Amino acid sequence: MCNATRERGVTLIEVLMCVVIVSAALAAIVNLLAVSAAHSADPLIQRQSLAINQALIQEIDTMPFSATDPRTGAAEGMGPEPGESRGSATTPFDDPRDYAGYTESGIVTPSGTAIAGLSQYSASVAVSQQAMGNVPSTSGVLVTVTVTGPTGESFNLYSYRAMYAP
Repeated sequence: MCNATRERGVTLIEVLMCVVIVSAALAAIVNLLAVSAAHSADPLIQRQSLAINQALIQEIDTMPFSATDPRTGAAEGMGPEPGESRGSATTPFDDPRDYAGYTESGIVTPSGTAIAGLSQYSASVAVSQQAMGNVPSTSGVLVTVTVTGPTGESFNLYSYRAMYAP
């Protein structure tokens, strides 16, 4: 009677095939992690740009909006009056239309103080007359705030304002 012994183990070809398959899987996982790490800062930049946009829109929306300048009584036009600036202690912006054409490179507070960590961001404001339903274009404005992040990607927010006083 012949005693057949059964050999156990794996062949060299099976080991090599296993190494190739595991290497391919690891390469795919490492590539996925590299792509993920490269874009991990993008949501932070987007959220920061949105926060800057919201802060500037909120600042503009809190301004009174009337036909005349509250300091001089003269008719309020598009853009700041002579001597007005956003950070001025004596003659700050006092109407949403004063922000027309406003730009800043490096984000600052309304008083003009630079905000740490936001020097690579920029913001600009466009204000245009806008009719809204029964509100004529002479009594309504569309405010567009554009913030550009360090990657060069721009984010816009819009606000509509209607005049509530003569």
